[in-house]
Amino acid sequence: MQYSQIEKDMTIGDLVNNKAYGVFKDYIFTYMTPDHYNCKLSEYGFEKVGFEEGLHRMEELAASDGMDGRSYVHDIYSKEDQKMQWDKACARYIHFPAKKDDDKPVPYVFIIPGGAFNRQWGFIEGMAVAAHLSNMGYAAFVLYYRVKQEPVVSLAIEDMINAIRDIESKADEYGIIKGEYMIGGFSAGATLAGEIGSDNYGWKVAGLPKPQAIFLGYTAICMNEFYKAYTSLPVGNPMREGIAPFLRRLAGPDVDSKLVSSYDLPSHIDSSYPKTYIVANEDDGTVPVANSKAMDAVLTKLGVEHITRIGLKGGHSFGLGNGLEVSGWLEEAVDFWRGTTKKYK
Repeated sequence: MQYSQIEKDMTIGDLVNNKAYGVFKDYIFTYMTPDHYNCKLSEYGFEKVGFEEGLHRMEELAASDGMDGRSYVHDIYSKEDQKMQWDKACARYIHFPAKKDDDKPVPYVFIIPGGAFNRQWGFIEGMAVAAHLSNMGYAAFVLYYRVKQEPVVSLAIEDMINAIRDIESKADEYGIIKGEYMIGGFSAGATLAGEIGSDNYGWKVAGLPKPQAIFLGYTAICMNEFYKAYTSLPVGNPMREGIAPFLRRLAGPDVDSKLVSSYDLPSHIDSSYPKTYIVANEDDGTVPVANSKAMDAVLTKLGVEHITRIGLKGGHSFGLGNGLEVSGWLEEAVDFWRGTTKKYK
């Protein structure tokens, strides 16, 4: 097909206003603000995050169903549930079907974008990754969970669990193999993805099939350490004020310490945790790389199969990370999931 022109100096606003992307354009960033709307694609890293591949796949799907892509966007909760509880109308997932030449069912990947539980970086940490997986021959689903409440993480976990349950129940419709899936996320989305293996919120408690693998992109999991830093600093301290919104979304306006601790992932996993792929950068100025290293350490201690790939430079929010030291991490994670351990550099 003839794709829309994409230039590095275009803005997110240009994409949002391009009808060729159909309904997908509404999910590039949720809860849009001027700083992102007016930001040039080059400022996110045009090649790094895979704008061209991701936007092309969005355009293909938007043109494929005669509905601007609406058939690929699915509510998690029934209309009745949405009437009873307003915020459930905000929870949905987007399906990126596998590009393939036959009708055989395929494994799938469940992707959770980050955004500090304040919004979703829906393209960079969701649809761009889903598009790449779709082009690799896998089905992919991007979760849009509830945000902006205090607390909200328990609701987001509920959305994650119910979305997977819904996808599994519609395996024939989606052309996927039930129970054959990898789950992963980025930043706050990786916080949620990690919880799928926890002993208090995970697959066992929810009655879901165990994920075959998890990938964690620059994850935030050491909640006790976040709380310790928060309580040790005086009110008004810039670092304390920076941590506070995240902790309130985690554990409410009063930042309940017991609730914080319940989300401290290293304290709530055992040797049954799914095999895990971890990726991050040393120079991450948003979520300390210590979180990823802590996860590596606890998985090593428990004897859980895992790969940890940490680059020196690349910061936060790199998504696919094309051209970085960690470039190729997604292909490596997929090979790890599917039973091989090739190296991509």
